[in-house]
Amino acid sequence: MPHVIHYEDDIFIIDAMVRTLCDASRLEPDPDVLGDAMLSVAKLADASLRRARDLVLMNEHQVDRPESLRLLARTTRSFADAVTALLRPDAPLGRHLASSADELARMASAQRAAASELADALRQATGEDASPEDHVSGDELSELLRL
Repeated sequence: MPHVIHYEDDIFIIDAMVRTLCDASRLEPDPDVLGDAMLSVAKLADASLRRARDLVLMNEHQVDRPESLRLLARTTRSFADAVTALLRPDAPLGRHLASSADELARMASAQRAAASELADALRQATGEDASPEDHVSGDELSELLRL
C-alpha cells in the first residue's frame, strides 16, 4: 500500500511553527525562557520546509498542487522574514541568538530563494501570473458582500 502524504496538513503544522517565530519576532519574549526554544523551532521549521518543498516539487501529479505551492511559498517567505527580524540586534532575542546568527541567516537566505522557486513553480503550474498571496475572486467577493 503506498504511503499517503497529507500535504495541506503538513503545511498547516509547519505554518504554525513559523507563526510562532513571527510572534516571537514581534513580541518581547524573555531570552532566558524562550531563546533556546525559538532556536529549536527555527531549525525544525527550516528542515520541515525543505522536506515539504522537495516533496511538492517532486510530485507534479499531486491533487491541488497549485494550492500546496501557494501555501508553501507564503509560509517559506514568512519564515525568512521572521528569522531575519529575530536576528536584528535590537530584537529581544537578538543577543541570545547571536551565536547562531550565521546559521540562521543562511536558513533565511535559503528559504527566501526557495520561496522564489516555489512562486516560479506555481506560475508554471497555473499558467498565469499567480501570486502566493490569498486572493478572492469577484464572485466570492460578491457572495461575501451580499446582505
